[in-house]
Amino acid sequence: MIYRKGMLCKHFKGESLLEKNIYEILEVNVNGKDIDENNIIYTGNGNLKDSVNLVIYKNIFQNDKVFAREYNDISSYLTKDEKIKYNQNIKVQPLTEEEINVIYNESFIKEKKNLTLKKFKK
Repeated sequence: MIYRKGMLCKHFKGESLLEKNIYEILEVNVNGKDIDENNIIYTGNGNLKDSVNLVIYKNIFQNDKVFAREYNDISSYLTKDEKIKYNQNIKVQPLTEEEINVIYNESFIKEKKNLTLKKFKK
């Protein structure tokens, strides 16, 4: 998997596009030592400052949330069961042109923002 700055992707969790987190790739190949932890949330399993080859991304429906995670982790393949359940092969998979058109549809945006607000109010 090759991620590029500006690419739109979907996280695997969620059974429909509406339920999945939608991300925009902001930067690739970032060194953890260069990350300001006050502005970027590290979601990896290691030590941020020792991490290399990080991807910086944001949830496009939560503009105040920016994340960093290891390239190898977000580009890893799902298990056979996860592939079936989530209809996706990779943890963070690029959107198709059709999906990009869907996420920019006014009704989708409204419904997604409402769902996101409910999800993160918990």
